[in-house]
Amino acid sequence: MTVVTLSGRGPSWGRALLRNSWVLGVWLLLAVLLFWYSTLIPRFGQFQVVSISKNSLPLVYLGVGQAIIVIAGGIDLSLGALLLLGNVLAARFMEGQPMGVVLAVGLAIVVGLAVLNGFTGYIISVSRVPDIVVTLATSYIWSGLALWILPSPGGGTAPGFRFLFTGSPSGIGGVFYMPLLMMAIPVLGVFLLSRRTRLGLSLYAAGSDANAARLAGLDVRRAKIASYAIGGALAALAGLATVAITGTGDPRFSVGANATLNSVAAVVLGGIALTGGVGNVLGVVAAATILIMLNPILSAVGIDPNSAQVIQGVLIAGVMMVGGLVTILRERAT
Repeated sequence: MTVVTLSGRGPSWGRALLRNSWVLGVWLLLAVLLFWYSTLIPRFGQFQVVSISKNSLPLVYLGVGQAIIVIAGGIDLSLGALLLLGNVLAARFMEGQPMGVVLAVGLAIVVGLAVLNGFTGYIISVSRVPDIVVTLATSYIWSGLALWILPSPGGGTAPGFRFLFTGSPSGIGGVFYMPLLMMAIPVLGVFLLSRRTRLGLSLYAAGSDANAARLAGLDVRRAKIASYAIGGALAALAGLATVAITGTGDPRFSVGANATLNSVAAVVLGGIALTGGVGNVLGVVAAATILIMLNPILSAVGIDPNSAQVIQGVLIAGVMMVGGLVTILRERAT
């Protein structure tokens, strides 16, 4: 796992390598799994790269959003429900519209959900009610709103919008660089914000020790609100990516609940400590992609879907236990 440096002096290459060893290990694991998967199927080419990258988009967005909130010392159980809300809003208001209107609707959804979740962060910071309680309550509110807007799966979006996230107007096949580009731009934006700005340092400081950060003159409340606003914006992007991939909106509560749990698993596997203040969002990208790849890999080795789900759950639980153990060992070492 990694720790942000608050001093002006940068670490040596050796120390930097050691501090980023978890992130490097996760990316190495992804590379190994990709190579293994390429040997399990008859042909591995652009279609498979497009499939893996576009299907990873929603969880990558959601995982990075959850990571920023966890780094700032919180956790958001409503991100999956926000994904649903963004998804159904897009499917409801983009269907049959020209590309210009579709882009305007997408931008409005991202800004609107960022403001909505930023308000959740404000409520948490003012009321001092634990994050897990407030966000569990808001998850039911967002899920109810999603059902009210789109009672059953349906709606749609423009072919051009599907191309942005999938590399194909139909959502099938296409070019691999579009989903990779749509993944890289927001992730690098969040990474640079968290590692190169004063707001980013406030996020890490608030997650490490809120009282010390407050005494040092940092605005802990603003950091909390900003982390939730960033998480809301990325959950909206996850909803937009979902409507682009599937071509429809889906308000089912179980979809949102699974997405929330997977985002927490991606955060832990990506090297973010659930105690806050430690980690790097780049590791979450590889972790989310690994979680998406588990199903096709298990299918390729001949494991039936029911058994694959059990194995996937055991692997995620194992990873989270290892992540917790590493956190405890780090705390004892310091």
